[in-house]
Amino acid sequence: MASDPLFGWDLTFRTVERDIKRKSDVIVAFIHWNLTKRGFRSIGIGDERTLSGDEEKSELLPTGWNDKENYTLRYVLEEKLYILHGLNTDGNLIVNLMRSEDLAVSNIAVKLEDSVKETSGTIDKMMPNHKELMFNIKRDLIDTITERSTTTAETQTARSNSSNRRPSDDPLRIPPRPLPGLHPDTPDLWDLPPAGMPNIGRSDLDPFAPSGGGMLFNPFNPRGNPENPGLGIPGGLPRGAVPPGARFDPFGPPGGPMPGRRPPPPDADHLPPPGFNDNMFM
Repeated sequence: MASDPLFGWDLTFRTVERDIKRKSDVIVAFIHWNLTKRGFRSIGIGDERTLSGDEEKSELLPTGWNDKENYTLRYVLEEKLYILHGLNTDGNLIVNLMRSEDLAVSNIAVKLEDSVKETSGTIDKMMPNHKELMFNIKRDLIDTITERSTTTAETQTARSNSSNRRPSDDPLRIPPRPLPGLHPDTPDLWDLPPAGMPNIGRSDLDPFAPSGGGMLFNPFNPRGNPENPGLGIPGGLPRGAVPPGARFDPFGPPGGPMPGRRPPPPDADHLPPPGFNDNMFM
């Protein structure tokens, strides 16, 4: 036969029944009972976050536990200090359980009017939904914080083992592949390639290369005749510049320059032809 999940509640409530003043007191007493069932022991009230070592541990709520509107109770579990905070606000009781060692916090919120119908009597009369409340207290307030230490320790251990392990010791590690087109002896992209490798694309990386920046591409081959690359002269256009069958209006002198001869540059000092008058000074 399974044990009664409410075993011990009647005794706990009888010890504080005369101290009950409001509905939130019933919830705090119920939470206290759930804590003591799982090994917590009360060591008084307040929010002092250190232990002196001579605290008296008890399963009873301390004197003056509900003298104020809000609650601050101290508990010990496995020599670690926990502080329970209860805050009344807008008809709700917000409860936080903080572990002083690392400031880990768990919390629940209880709507008083829905959870507590009476402040005395049997638990079914006072809290008709006490089973649901008990489950939420265990899952969200107690287990969340008491099980967090184990999870954190396992995670830190796994991370430590992973960080201490050298990548070369991993049998499944795939060695890095060399970058395509790079010689093992020249890992730096700015270094010149070996003598056996053609220097192609160097000017794209170095705009000050002797041959000029590779990003400034001249389709008319400026190395042959930089002063007359053929711009504006139909005869000097590169192959494929005018698609077959396309209408093309030459934008230079018809026929282009004579082969092997350079066209004379314009001269601003030429005399005007005889009889020329542009009437500029009339």
